[in-house]
Amino acid sequence: MAKTGDQDQLGTAEGAAMSRALHAKHAIDPILDDDWAVDLLLPENRERVVSSSDISSVQVTAGFDASPIFALGVASLRYAEDEVERCVARGVEQVLVLGAGFDTFSLRRGDLSPGLRVFEIDHPDVQALKRERIDSSARTPARTPYFVPIDFETMRLSEELARSDFDPARPAVLSWMNTIHYLSEEATTSTLNEIHALLAPGSRIVLNYSPNVAFTEDQLAFLARLAKVIEAAGEPGRSRWTPKDFETLLIGIGYSIVEHATEMDLTTRYFEGRADGLKPGVPGRIITAERD
Repeated sequence: MAKTGDQDQLGTAEGAAMSRALHAKHAIDPILDDDWAVDLLLPENRERVVSSSDISSVQVTAGFDASPIFALGVASLRYAEDEVERCVARGVEQVLVLGAGFDTFSLRRGDLSPGLRVFEIDHPDVQALKRERIDSSARTPARTPYFVPIDFETMRLSEELARSDFDPARPAVLSWMNTIHYLSEEATTSTLNEIHALLAPGSRIVLNYSPNVAFTEDQLAFLARLAKVIEAAGEPGRSRWTPKDFETLLIGIGYSIVEHATEMDLTTRYFEGRADGLKPGVPGRIITAERD
């Protein structure tokens, strides 16, 4: 089930898209104005969003207020998109989205360079479902991404990307959001090494991970409830990293740290002054790094 879900349980991709669709429809100032997310939903979930009267009228997971983690996730996506914009402004025309799920960057951002190529990298089952839903939508995407199917635990990124039109001699920007905590430490390390070998010098990566840091009692209680929700969805968390260990890993591979932001940095950047009180409620870390 995992990202794709089944008849009884939303998958993580479906649930995330539904949350973004509700946020885009009802928030006065959306952190990420994802007007394409609703088009990727199952018809019954699309109808729930379209007919909703306010953001609290639909619960993505019954009996569970996911807003503290949703805020962290949607701010991470916005942070990554801001970095992609900066890279495109300086001439980068290749974007890689790892663990893309129902990401809509390529479908929405027709305002960016017409020569921009977006490569979405994810599990074959997720990509097949996403392609079905794009094809069945009444809307025309701003640009269709290049789909690169891969299971990070069993397949090599370099081999699968070599089958695409990706040019490893040209700089790229890579986004890897809201995915690493589902992977083992070994799979994360292996993928980061492969990414380094694939990207041209000067390329940038932006990623987030679940940090192993101090938590308050309320945060621990929330995370325990969240763990049950994602385990029921068939995609349990598998890793946490201390910030120092993650930086050490990246530097050892050959990346330079550009910024290592916290949930407090995201709150300052995107949530101050919001009337709805939305803000990240649990610790999170997001890193921008450059390939040496």
